[in-house]
Amino acid sequence: MEEEEKGGSFHFVNTFCRPLFNGTWASLKNELGPFTPCFTEIVVLGTACLVMVVLSALRIRLICSSGHGIDPRRKKMKLRHPFLHLLALVCSIHCAIVPLLQLSARISLQDFGGDMPLAPFEIYSIVSTSIAWLTVTVTYALELAHCYVPKGHWYLRFALLFMLAGQLSKLRFVLLLLERYDGYFFYLFVSFIAAQAIQGGLAIFYYPDLVPQPGYDDVAADSSSVSITGAGDDYVLLSSGEGGGGGGGGGENICPERRSNIVSRLLFMWMTPLMSSGYKRPIKNDDVWQLDEWDRSEVNARMFEQRWREEREKAAGNPSLLRTFVRCFGFRFMLGGFCKLFNDASQFTGPVFLNLLLKSMQNNEPAWKGYLYSCAIFVAMMIGVIGEGQYFQTVMRVAFHLRAVLIAAIFGKSMALSHTAREKVSTGFITNLISSDVESLQQVCQNLHLLWSAPLRILVAIVLLYRELGYASLVGLLLLVLTIPSQALIVRKVQLLTKGVLQRTDKRIGLTTEVLKSMDIVKCYAWEESFSAKIQAIREDELSWLRSSVYLMALNFLILNVVPVLVSVVTFGVYALNHTLTPASAFTSIALFGVLRYPLITFPQLINQVILAKVSLARVQEMLVGQEGQLDPPLPSDPSKPAVTIKNGNFAWDVKALHCTLKDINLEIPAGQLVAIVGSTGQGKSSLVSAMLGEIPSVPQGVDLVKIHGSVAYVSQISWIFNATVRENVLFGLPFHPQRYAEAIRVSALEEDLEQLPGGDLTEIGERGVNVSGGQKQRISIARAVFANADVYIFDDPLSALDSHVARQVFDLCIKGTLADKTRVLVTNQLHFLPHVDSIVVVYEGRIVEAGTYERLRSSGGAHWAKLMEKAGSLDSEEEDGPQKDEGRTEGGSPATAKGKGQKEQIQSLPETTSTAPNSGGGGGGGGGRKRGGTALVQEEEREMGIVRRAVVGRYISAMGGFFVITFLILSYVFIEISRVGSSLWLTKWSGAGARALHSAFYYIGVYAVISLCQVLFQFSKQFQVVIGSLRATKRLHEGMLGSVLFVPMSFFHTNPLGRIMNRFSKDVADMDRSIATALNLSLTGIFQLSSTFLLIGVLTPYTLICFIPLLAVFCMVYLYFQSTAREVKRLDSITRSPVYAQFSEALNGLATIRAYRAHSRLSRASAQAVDTNVRFTLVNMSANRWLSIRLEFLGGLMILVTGVFAVMDNAHAEDKSAAAPQIGLVLSYALSITSLMTMTLRLASMAENSLNAVERVGTYIDLKPEAERVIPNHRPSSDWPFQGAILFDNVWMRYREDLPPVLKGLTIAVKPTEKIGVVGRTGAGKSSLFNALFRIVELSSGRILIDGSDISQFGVADLRKALSIIPQSPVLFSGTIRFNLDPFDEHKDRDLWEALERAHLKEVISRSENGLDTVVKDSGDNFSVGQRQLLSLARALLRRSKILVLDEATASVDVGTDALIQKTIREEFKNCTMLTIAHRINTIVDSDRILVMDDGKALEYDTPIRLLKKEDGAFASLVKSTGSANAQYLYGVATGDVDIQQQMTGQANGVEQKWAHEAAVAQRWIRATKWALGMTLSASHNDLQQMASGVQDESEIPLLMSVHEAAGTLRRVLRGEHNEALREELQRSGVSEQRWWTTLFRLVEGLAGLARGLKLRYVDHLDNPAGNGGPTEQRNSEWQYLTLAVETRDT
Repeated sequence: MEEEEKGGSFHFVNTFCRPLFNGTWASLKNELGPFTPCFTEIVVLGTACLVMVVLSALRIRLICSSGHGIDPRRKKMKLRHPFLHLLALVCSIHCAIVPLLQLSARISLQDFGGDMPLAPFEIYSIVSTSIAWLTVTVTYALELAHCYVPKGHWYLRFALLFMLAGQLSKLRFVLLLLERYDGYFFYLFVSFIAAQAIQGGLAIFYYPDLVPQPGYDDVAADSSSVSITGAGDDYVLLSSGEGGGGGGGGGENICPERRSNIVSRLLFMWMTPLMSSGYKRPIKNDDVWQLDEWDRSEVNARMFEQRWREEREKAAGNPSLLRTFVRCFGFRFMLGGFCKLFNDASQFTGPVFLNLLLKSMQNNEPAWKGYLYSCAIFVAMMIGVIGEGQYFQTVMRVAFHLRAVLIAAIFGKSMALSHTAREKVSTGFITNLISSDVESLQQVCQNLHLLWSAPLRILVAIVLLYRELGYASLVGLLLLVLTIPSQALIVRKVQLLTKGVLQRTDKRIGLTTEVLKSMDIVKCYAWEESFSAKIQAIREDELSWLRSSVYLMALNFLILNVVPVLVSVVTFGVYALNHTLTPASAFTSIALFGVLRYPLITFPQLINQVILAKVSLARVQEMLVGQEGQLDPPLPSDPSKPAVTIKNGNFAWDVKALHCTLKDINLEIPAGQLVAIVGSTGQGKSSLVSAMLGEIPSVPQGVDLVKIHGSVAYVSQISWIFNATVRENVLFGLPFHPQRYAEAIRVSALEEDLEQLPGGDLTEIGERGVNVSGGQKQRISIARAVFANADVYIFDDPLSALDSHVARQVFDLCIKGTLADKTRVLVTNQLHFLPHVDSIVVVYEGRIVEAGTYERLRSSGGAHWAKLMEKAGSLDSEEEDGPQKDEGRTEGGSPATAKGKGQKEQIQSLPETTSTAPNSGGGGGGGGGRKRGGTALVQEEEREMGIVRRAVVGRYISAMGGFFVITFLILSYVFIEISRVGSSLWLTKWSGAGARALHSAFYYIGVYAVISLCQVLFQFSKQFQVVIGSLRATKRLHEGMLGSVLFVPMSFFHTNPLGRIMNRFSKDVADMDRSIATALNLSLTGIFQLSSTFLLIGVLTPYTLICFIPLLAVFCMVYLYFQSTAREVKRLDSITRSPVYAQFSEALNGLATIRAYRAHSRLSRASAQAVDTNVRFTLVNMSANRWLSIRLEFLGGLMILVTGVFAVMDNAHAEDKSAAAPQIGLVLSYALSITSLMTMTLRLASMAENSLNAVERVGTYIDLKPEAERVIPNHRPSSDWPFQGAILFDNVWMRYREDLPPVLKGLTIAVKPTEKIGVVGRTGAGKSSLFNALFRIVELSSGRILIDGSDISQFGVADLRKALSIIPQSPVLFSGTIRFNLDPFDEHKDRDLWEALERAHLKEVISRSENGLDTVVKDSGDNFSVGQRQLLSLARALLRRSKILVLDEATASVDVGTDALIQKTIREEFKNCTMLTIAHRINTIVDSDRILVMDDGKALEYDTPIRLLKKEDGAFASLVKSTGSANAQYLYGVATGDVDIQQQMTGQANGVEQKWAHEAAVAQRWIRATKWALGMTLSASHNDLQQMASGVQDESEIPLLMSVHEAAGTLRRVLRGEHNEALREELQRSGVSEQRWWTTLFRLVEGLAGLARGLKLRYVDHLDNPAGNGGPTEQRNSEWQYLTLAVETRDT
């Protein structure tokens, strides 16, 4: 042979490969010819075998050395279900045996006849293949028999895929020469390929379910759930320490971006060190840099505030928030647009150079031009990638700057809103603003450049298409234009629907916040199901709007997916009618259609984002332009001037109301005086304080009626405590001064409490002070005021929450002692303090009716003062003894111990709560909390680490509909890709036929159209199944989370801030509603498109797969390298959002306190620090995505370059180069999409995984362990249980957690039926734990509690709690109606509700409202006084008619008269009930049947009051003595029966009832006056109708007028009282309030009268009745006189 004559190395190749130059392989039209089998076996498969052996050896070494070190990925695991692993093992054994069978049978790939021996390359290939598969077999066997190591599992997977790619390239040649092989070889080879294909599929899709290996001690941290330090909720609302910029952490490690060189910034190399750290171990807070100066929220917020102020001044009345954004961030935003131009230009280089490349092939031009064009595509792509990276980095930085400044602006505005404006925006609205609306604006900012970029790309694509296809492209353009009207229609509709969705989201979040904030009450009343149903009803309404919106968006998305397909069909069809379709025109057009596809898909999404953003922008602007309260800085302190001055003040909570809340207020408080403000409940005491603080608007508005000289400190009636340590609550952001701090603690009587707390003053207080008592919370608030060292102190009845002797101590040491030289305003219901004040102000019905010193009022006071002192009873005699010695002072009652207990036991568990309903007290302490040098109650927010678990994906799939839905979706994706590739292959055949086509153009067009139509139909089915499934999933997941959270133990709410919980219900639910389905849909679309692209390229140019597999491996390595960091950073980003929401929630709850202290700047700094902490992770996440994009795009460009080079090589060796052009054009057109497709797919996959964090976080709450069963079907109590009310605590032991000491220790007491028990004891003594045990808020450790002989543990908690009633110390009302607050289950009739209100002395108050039982209750019942709220709580208990009633100092927050009224009602209405009462004031329980004195979880004393008082050294007797000798004598008289406390209460209560009766009489007079005025008006209208009926010309109108005439007559008789009896009977029978019915009738009559007057005027005009004859004008004047008289009568 000619080749055998060549020597040297080529001779070796000939000998080793032994090619047959005249054989079958030489007939292959490729560049290798007869060397094809040798090249395939040695270069392709040999390399694959070598890679497989090396990687299998590494995997084996890793398995054998696992378990060492601390890397959790090297843990020894066991396969839970080894079936698929066994299948892989069998397949690998088969693959190892097949080559040996080929060797033994001497079957040659080279020689088809079988006459020649195997060539050397074949022997080498067979042996190396068998060895490679043997190593794989050993690897599988070790994983099955020894252990499975999660780390390095991709080693073997990559090797399997690489080998499969090589075998597929060999399979193509075998199929081409199939007829030359015998059947035995073919079937053997096919089985060999099939076994490898199975393993390849397992390598891609199979991830084994693992369990820890038995007996293996895993020393590493569990990768599934790790609590982080310093990154989650490591925040305090206010910190007294120095706040570092940038959110803390990271020391002085500033973001290096601005200090990097140009190459590092362009390629994001400055991110590499952090990416490396994230790959080695999970990223933590300290790994991430602090923000640079230009990224800090405070810097940007100051700039925005200045620009916004300038905008409001320039455009008075119509400022534009958008213009302000442009002025703040416009330059940087436009710079990003300049970078985007490079990216957009690079999108068209591919199609342009592809066109040149295909034309060069068609024209048989030199091959170097093809290589040049391929390189040009690569270079242009790299330029575009760099431009894209800088574009996204710039605009996304602008986006998070925008988010930061908006949060700061909304936070600051919420602090400054006036009361009127505040009523218009709920807490849910504000939370939704920062969780949804700001996020929406941030997202649209990132994509806003597409508004010009997408149309520009569409236009350029159309121009290039016109160059290729001529007028046919204009037909496609026309089709695109025709879609615009439908787009506009959909956009408008979606905009309206989106607004509706957001409104309902606000409502849902607001109600959810209210419920979760008051979960202790909800649980005690067993109202979980009711509130769950109400929230779900709102959610259903929200989802109905969302469903309509999402359907329209899906239709929009479908249209834009279908349009490119239809455009290509129509365009090619029109073009083919008059021209011959060439490969250059066809595939250049296909590439251009691909470029056209992206802007067409993203543009409608952008339009939707813009719609959302427009709505959100309007909502934010509405918030920012809201009316602000008067927050002027206080005037300088001047001792010579009054400290507080109000002149001629009129104030109203509702400025539109007819009556002012406060009227004719004239008040001067001299500097340095102590002034007491007294009055009955609801008379305006707290409103007067609010007026001083500027919280209540003046009438007329804008008039400055209040002047305060000096700084202000404020202690509210309901104490405000935030989630921080005791010290931080006292400091309130001020610098720490040890002496001043110690003095504040001392005079607030907190020293002993701090000794009892586990961490002293560094003990963390839970959100809303859940782990301290009501008295402790109030004294912390007092200490905060003292430490503030203000000039003016305003106390809104803080002493009511304290024991009498503790209140006396605080009054003497603090108010009269340390603050003696300060101006003090004290609102109080404890009148025994009045002799010690300088001046007294009496408030009645919003007016200051009396004022003066105690002596003057006592000697010459008016009727109101006299009534107050009558109600005070003997309380004022307490003054005689002055300050009492503190004998073991404890909150709530007893001395610490009796004699003989010299050593005071330290409380080892966290203190329990006594301020509201029973709760788990300190049960949440510890447990993974953050350290503050003391003890932590609130736990760190847990975060998952590692890849999103399959259980999360499985949960979402199951919520979507399960196996059927996901199977349908996968089949839809598969068929879509089959149709897509099929249409491309058909286009290849069509364009290749050219002028030699065997069929007409209509034939090719028809087939192409049918295939494309199939693609459209599959798109339609897939899109709507995704939408339906996603809505189903988000509904089920929200239901599951809500159902889980409402039924968890109370300890969960004490260890998790409300902001954290609400983050799940707002942000995470919003993500599930809007993001997850889109991200998963797009990522799966990308995956299937990528798979079909690689499959097509691999089939047509198989050798490219050999290069693709390593590049794909690098792709995956880079992605995994990136995802290790991105996953954790995304989770940290989600976690650090919680503090932002939590701070909002806490700040809004304490708004009055913050405003009084003028602490806005401190709060703003704390908020900015929390935002910066979150922004740090946002910046890293954003930059990491750019880092990934640069590298992936580079690898994708290499793939395109490789594909182009191989395509040019194939064409260079082809005999007919023009005939090969269609196939090469198809390959290159698909290859051009690889870069963007792979980058987009991996980015979308990352986005989908990150978006599943929402499902993961929601799933965490769904999986919370619930409390005990609510209903036990076989153990339900009877409907009348408990029928007696006997209670037995039998050796009860209880602890809040297993790791905490018991709080009840062998408690054994018996309560007889209808017995009244008073419970006293120090803080931590076990009082509330007693109630917790009774309500089963906390389960017993041992012992039992019997009610009427039945063990309560045998019943469900819902059945138990519904049988009990509680009246808490701090009343809780929910937004809704009176009816809903009394009867959320709708179990009672209206007459029962009215009866309960009447017995609670609230009927007259509620009936005065025109809506009666449907009277609106605002957030937290803010439109009712504290006393009225407490009476409503009493009405709840009355409505239940329970035999057991628990009272937790139910009258601590009301005045003496209302207290007497409530006590009287309780004694009368519950005289047949068993009552347990926790008491701070001994007067309220001294007449109980027995007194229980608790200490250290035990019953220290338990007997009748008189017997306990006779024990002079007893704890209860000591407590009574500590109240003062006069009061002690009074209490002794009550206990012995010498003093009739019932008679005293009756007298005091009658006074309150008389006052309310007077108010009702005034209301009745108003009704009568209104009836008279309306009757007169109706009479005039009646006469008018008669006159008009007589003058009507058209007889057809007479019946109508007569009907109106008769109706008017009937109504007139009703108003005259002619049908009163019949009406009263009917109203009573229907259970309708008579006053409510009259109010509704008046509205009807007014409307009828107005219609009559309008009708009269119409006929007057018709009859040309002159206006000046005294008719209409005179009548209107008369009506005005009637109405004026009615108003005057009401005022009287």
